[in-house]
Amino acid sequence: MRFITALTSIVVLVGCVVENPNKLILEKALVDADSISLLISEFPADSIFSVRERLNAAKDEVQWLGAEVDVEFVRADAPIIGKLSTASRYLKDAPQRLSGLKKESERCIYQINGLIEIIVSGATNDSKGDTINDAYITENTSREIEAVKLLEEAYTETERLFRLGLKADAEHWASIDSLITDKRGEWARSIAEE
Repeated sequence: MRFITALTSIVVLVGCVVENPNKLILEKALVDADSISLLISEFPADSIFSVRERLNAAKDEVQWLGAEVDVEFVRADAPIIGKLSTASRYLKDAPQRLSGLKKESERCIYQINGLIEIIVSGATNDSKGDTINDAYITENTSREIEAVKLLEEAYTETERLFRLGLKADAEHWASIDSLITDKRGEWARSIAEE
């Protein structure tokens, strides 16, 4: 009878072992980081970069044409040039933004997986030899939760800028291209007259 009582006590005690509450928090953060990583991979990077390059080339051409003595920009051209500048500004650092988002999402996922592994394995020292205890896990969990929050904010801002840049390009490219074509024609006529 004592054996059965002892066995029952052991089973009850083992069943009552409390899982580290940070593990659940980290698992949710991992799901969030994975979701953001997937969203980042769905950006139409080729289209964004192509539009960015086209807008930059158009800005360079407008600057070149503006420096030519025989080409005259008038007040009516200003809104079109403003639209070019606006669209270009939205996409100006697109490659760096996208690269930074990818790196940070990978870093978050790696760090969170490492913390979960530490909790599951019950490790007592990290790779640097520092002692792992509840305070260590709580501090690093807080740090990674904050990192995922900042990653989400950066993703949201990047998505907004990309969306606005592509929208501005789609709405105004025809008038931008037409203005550049007209000014190129003006420049060509002045060269032909010389």
